[in-house]
Amino acid sequence: MAVYLNAASMVSAQDTFGKNKLPEVNVQAENSCLHIIAPEYKEFIPVASLRRMSRLVKFSLAAAFDCYSQVDNFSPDAIVTTTGLGCLNDTGTFLMQMHQNGEKLLNPSAFIASTHNAVGGQIALIKKLHIPNFTHTQKEASFESGLLEALMMLEDGEASQILVGGFDEITPLTIDLMNQMGCLSETGIEKNDLLSSKKSGVVVGEGAGFFALSTEAHASCCSKLMGVEVLRQATGNLNTLANGFLAPYNLSSADIDLLIVGLDGTQHTKKLLELMEADFQAATIAGFKNLSGCFNTDTSFALWLANSAIVNKSIHPDCCLRGKSDRTFENVLIVNSSKAYSYSFILLERC
Repeated sequence: MAVYLNAASMVSAQDTFGKNKLPEVNVQAENSCLHIIAPEYKEFIPVASLRRMSRLVKFSLAAAFDCYSQVDNFSPDAIVTTTGLGCLNDTGTFLMQMHQNGEKLLNPSAFIASTHNAVGGQIALIKKLHIPNFTHTQKEASFESGLLEALMMLEDGEASQILVGGFDEITPLTIDLMNQMGCLSETGIEKNDLLSSKKSGVVVGEGAGFFALSTEAHASCCSKLMGVEVLRQATGNLNTLANGFLAPYNLSSADIDLLIVGLDGTQHTKKLLELMEADFQAATIAGFKNLSGCFNTDTSFALWLANSAIVNKSIHPDCCLRGKSDRTFENVLIVNSSKAYSYSFILLERC
């Protein structure tokens, strides 16, 4: 069954919000971090509500409502939000208060605001939607899990339109903790660093990507979401696993025009290089974590990038690792890896 991607919106460290492609010049990491470029929130969120919202909720709602506005008369039958760690700033505030007050006389506001479903709840409240509202949090597979939920609902006829989003944030506390643990890269990350796999730490990022999925194509639609799969502790050659994922769609690696890989420059994602060494010789190969940074739902950025490549018939040179950056992309495969032998696959097809 065809599931159409009718709209996409991305708040990221690059100038992507309100646009369907990357800018000519992209932002580089500063102090091993890629922070989002904040949208003009007042254009999307009621002013009276803004002062009560955390930073993550605000930039996530901006992406959600921008996505909403791209489809005429969009009326979702369900909301599916995904996040690895939720509202980290509010979580940190609550835990600090708990420690400082000896677990007594705690203000519940920070705890209430820290819940992972805060974004989905705010979308429903502001848009007055009385519909199923799900939040998935499965670490690095959170966004893919949400996409699977949406695909199943659409294929089973439980919904005809669904709003799906993924979001995570950076906070000073998490940066400090990651720095103490040696998880941060000592320098920024360039495109070629993705291939070297020599870095001991990552460049962390944040962002929010929202997508309007439907069983019918709207005028704005350019791509179809064909399938999603998550593999945990997979064994065997990665090319074999990729071809196994493609087989039910009557495709093989030779049919893929654009392969987007989740390389982060460390040993954790090194096995993704196997895809560049064998079966995908005809494909343009691109990375994305040098522009998005690493966060639990960073495949939302990869999906936005894949849709952008289909729409514009090009992939930005800052992403392109091999092959032609300007060409028509009929079939696009996203392969991400969070740890050795844990992979996710997302397949898009041009409408």
